[in-house]
Amino acid sequence: PTLVVMRWIASETRSLDEMKANPDLKYMHPLLQSKWTTANRYNRNSSPELIAHFDRMVEFHRRLVKALKAEGVPMVAGTDAMTSGVVGGFSLHEELELLVGAGMTNEEALASATRLPAIWLGVDGDRGTVEVGKRADLVLLDANPLANISNIRKIAGVFVNGRWLDRAALDALMADLVKRNEATKADFDFGKMGK
Repeated sequence: PTLVVMRWIASETRSLDEMKANPDLKYMHPLLQSKWTTANRYNRNSSPELIAHFDRMVEFHRRLVKALKAEGVPMVAGTDAMTSGVVGGFSLHEELELLVGAGMTNEEALASATRLPAIWLGVDGDRGTVEVGKRADLVLLDANPLANISNIRKIAGVFVNGRWLDRAALDALMADLVKRNEATKADFDFGKMGK
């Protein structure tokens, strides 16, 4: 359903303030940050009609999730990451929260990002669930997402190819990314590129 992309586009038709204030924006490459904040086509082409259109799209996608769930149609989580405002990784958290807000249970939302995509892609023989013999790629959380879907943001660490990265290691990787992005910004005047 990609609820998150519709939500962000609707926001951008009104103003770029929410995107500019998004703390996750710093993880995007500076070229994308500049494009999103200075050459944003949704904002540039905004009109009362466009705002109303995307407001209707947000509501349509929310109702679509409810209708598909009512009919037992399996859904996989998607975000259209890299669309303006949709920061990869972080947007999946937001998508799962929006799916729950649209009527999915916490368990259904989690399955939409794990088991069901593996089945749809035909790779469920070695990924998508935690089982003996499957790939050791998983996220360990500090709180139960079945109790509150927002607990997916409370990441203790991850296993990647069987290698453990704790919270400190993840924070160091993210800090390094921000540092590299800042260095790239210093090399160019991105403010003039989108004009």
